[in-house]
Amino acid sequence: MLMTWFQFLAGALLVIIAGTKLTRSADVLGRALGLGTGWAGVLLLPLATSLPELVTSLRAAIIHAPDLASGNLFGSNLFNITIIALVDLMQGKGSIFLHVKRGHALAASLGILLMFISGTGILFPFPFLWGSWIGLDTVLLMGGYLAAAMLLTAYEKHNNSFLVKHNPTCNGEKIVEKDNYLALTPPRWAFVHFIAAAAVILFAGVALTDAADIVAIETGLGRTFVGSIMLAVATSLPEVVTTTTAARLGRLDMAMGNIFGANMYNMFILSIIDICYLPGSLLQAISTKHLWTIAMGIILTSMAITGLVNRSRRSVGWLSLNSIFIVAGYLVAVAVLFYTRGG
Repeated sequence: MLMTWFQFLAGALLVIIAGTKLTRSADVLGRALGLGTGWAGVLLLPLATSLPELVTSLRAAIIHAPDLASGNLFGSNLFNITIIALVDLMQGKGSIFLHVKRGHALAASLGILLMFISGTGILFPFPFLWGSWIGLDTVLLMGGYLAAAMLLTAYEKHNNSFLVKHNPTCNGEKIVEKDNYLALTPPRWAFVHFIAAAAVILFAGVALTDAADIVAIETGLGRTFVGSIMLAVATSLPEVVTTTTAARLGRLDMAMGNIFGANMYNMFILSIIDICYLPGSLLQAISTKHLWTIAMGIILTSMAITGLVNRSRRSVGWLSLNSIFIVAGYLVAVAVLFYTRGG
């Protein structure tokens, strides 16, 4: 058991180191492509930070553990939203929602749509389009993510070109430099750093997940709870590190975008896992208890959208009211999953 905890801590340390490099590299690449840090957070960072979710859920599907595979993704979505509160705490007094673009509400809304599709697939079986293997739900999730990615890219390009046209000195957004990595690193090296950091996160994330899974199983908890809470938190550590690093560097839009982008990408991963789950439809094979996790994920995301649109200045100490409600909602979700565990 001692070696398991050592593996967990070593994996966490590697993720922290790689996550910092990943964030800075994504910053350089986003600007080099003329799409800004918001795009880098929504679409570029999740490709690397969600690698642990991809590998872990894929492994669970292959060994015919669908509840563990899907619970990891739904639980990760739920936990990712609570990272907003951590970023809120780091950025200083006042609401984080006052310092980021309202446009993040678009990515958040698209994430809700994808979660809704997955929840519908649990309640009502979608027709199969390819034997008893690939269903309409798989196509909707995969196609929905790709369409959302194109929509967000077009939005970011339009938004940046509009800002540059009216204020050429801003380069599409306000830059607050807190280190010299952006100025000293050419895009080609940033790409190499990004790939290398992603590889480290993949290796460390899997080791971290394996250790967390062993610890969780020895407690006697059910697979639904283990996947939705224990495993989800472990595999979401890259999101925590990259998001908080972005916040520390003053890239609040990248931080916020990474949260909503990771949730969208998790639903794309769900479609991949569904294809790899050979016994049949993944969503029809899992427990209906996951509907609670999905519902709470939608509710917490809606709270975040409210904060983005309303932009209230009300706060309690260093946290906005929206962040407090998000954390409270997450704790309620965990409590319900704990007391209904066993599947």
